[in-house]
Amino acid sequence: MNASTEDTTRSAHDPAPDAADPYEAAFALFSGGRSAQALAQLDSLILAQPSNVQALNLAAICLVTLNRKPEAAAYWRRAVEADPQDAQAHNNLGNVQYELGDLCEAQASFNRAIAIDPQSADGHRNLGWLLHMRERYDEAEACYRRALALRDDDAVILNDLACLLNKLDRHAQAETCARRASHIDPASADIQHTLGCALFGLGRWVEAQAAFQQTLVLRPGDANAHRGLGAACFESGDLAQSEDAYRRALAIHPDDADLCSSLGFILVETGRHEEAEAFYRRAVVLHENHATLNDLGFVLYELRRMHEAQSCYRRALEWAPGSAQISMNLALCLLAMGRFEEGWPLWEARYDPGLKSRNTVVPDLPFPQWQGEPLDGKSLLVLHEQGHGDSLQFARYLPMLRERGVAHLSVACPPALKRLLETVEGVDACVPLAGDHAMRKHDYWCFMMSLPGRFGTTLRTIPAAVPYVRVPAPCADAWHARVPAGAFKVGLVWAGDPRLWQTGTRATTVDRRRSLDATALLPLLQTEGVTFVSLQKGETTRGQIEKLAPQWRPHDVMDDVQDFADTAAIVDRLDLVITVDTSVAHLAGALGKPVWILSRFDGCWRWLDDRDDTPWYPDARLFRQVRPGDWNEVIARVTRALQACVAGKGDKA
Repeated sequence: MNASTEDTTRSAHDPAPDAADPYEAAFALFSGGRSAQALAQLDSLILAQPSNVQALNLAAICLVTLNRKPEAAAYWRRAVEADPQDAQAHNNLGNVQYELGDLCEAQASFNRAIAIDPQSADGHRNLGWLLHMRERYDEAEACYRRALALRDDDAVILNDLACLLNKLDRHAQAETCARRASHIDPASADIQHTLGCALFGLGRWVEAQAAFQQTLVLRPGDANAHRGLGAACFESGDLAQSEDAYRRALAIHPDDADLCSSLGFILVETGRHEEAEAFYRRAVVLHENHATLNDLGFVLYELRRMHEAQSCYRRALEWAPGSAQISMNLALCLLAMGRFEEGWPLWEARYDPGLKSRNTVVPDLPFPQWQGEPLDGKSLLVLHEQGHGDSLQFARYLPMLRERGVAHLSVACPPALKRLLETVEGVDACVPLAGDHAMRKHDYWCFMMSLPGRFGTTLRTIPAAVPYVRVPAPCADAWHARVPAGAFKVGLVWAGDPRLWQTGTRATTVDRRRSLDATALLPLLQTEGVTFVSLQKGETTRGQIEKLAPQWRPHDVMDDVQDFADTAAIVDRLDLVITVDTSVAHLAGALGKPVWILSRFDGCWRWLDDRDDTPWYPDARLFRQVRPGDWNEVIARVTRALQACVAGKGDKA
């Protein structure tokens, strides 16, 4: 909001100013860019005529151009005292009060201006902007709309309203306003940026990129446009352009902690963890708070430096004790370190409404969540959450609930798990995740992934007896003859589920890092004496087999697989499963089948840290990346281990 010269500017057709008139002489000096000389002329005039409103207004404007805003405010106060009905002077006073941080006084000035001239679009717009900044959004919107009712072709007011609507996550309405504004003023960088923000909020990443790029055409040095472009490119998967945009933004604002963190995240996603750490540490130096400490903890966690990571998270919680995101991150760190007693309570933050990327939502059920109360004679509904592998891992706790005295145990799960979970001891019914059956009256409900905490599981008390799921008899019979014959049969899974249903992009990028292309398995597939069987699901990932020469393709029997019970029947006929960190790893482990798990460098918390076995599955073996993104070295190790296993040289599956 800038001071208006509405009462002092002149048309090109006005007669030349009379140099003999002190005001006219001052105005000529001001118009020529000589504000200091104009102010000296005006001070002499005001000394002689203290109530000359025209001179007071122009003197205040000169002071604004000289960045002497407190003095400007004083002159406008004198102007409104001399003429209380001067609406423009009240508006100008409000503008400078706002810039000085006197928000209450500014609001009073704008209200006086509107009371004097209710038809002033500028007055309503100025008041709207101030209320917007004070987070009084409903009142601000009403002011903007009154201003538009008075001047509906004003691109600035339309853009202000669009900014507010973006703030309120009403991005579709924001887009409409921004496009109207852009039609009126296509050369406005501000409007293009607002449009980009609206499109970003609508998840239309490519269109958002175009709007931010147009902003940069109109205003090349706009760091916020580079920032927006970086975010939109990241969401659309263009990490190279995202990195470039963030680097350009940082070149303009090198002391912006948020930009350092954003660039750090891109570097992590592209496997450059050490470089990322440097940017995260820079962010902490620039602005230590819960966000920057959390980001630094994140990269240290990814680097497997757990003690340093948990220290950062604890410092972050000192800044923001109630943060669900930081509590969740600390939980993952502690669980990876095997410090379950501390980790499980914090793990409950995963369904807190304050968690940004919340994948677990508390259901609206007419009975309470089980917090560990006595269960003798009670009924309990256990709910699946997140991925299929999560339920397969923690289904081991279901028989323990029966030992606690549960009279009726229901499990709400996806159709793909129903037949398999029905084989777990103690389960009375498997019901759909939504619908009347799941809503049937129980005494309690509990998330599947909360069960370890409810049972007080420690590293030494993990219930690891396998198998705890079994192949349903009809499945075993149906698949008995379908699995190819061979002296040593190995099942393969090389890619996970991108989890496009989850909020945000984190799950998708993690899936990219845990997954391989089928062609990367070629050295393994050439192992003599092994019959390989594909357990891979997914349209695009299954099709990768076709890129292999026919003699190296694993047998693919997955066309008729409908659910995990079918997959379990195939796994039961195998000698070994080799898989990336996905649900089949948990399926094989739960069946008591030997399984080799290929783990990315920043592996999941459940595999703990710095070990090649896991207490969750006695017959599992981990092959971790030693460098981020380097699967070739992992496949070479697995190939040697498999060759030794087949040759009977001591390495057991």
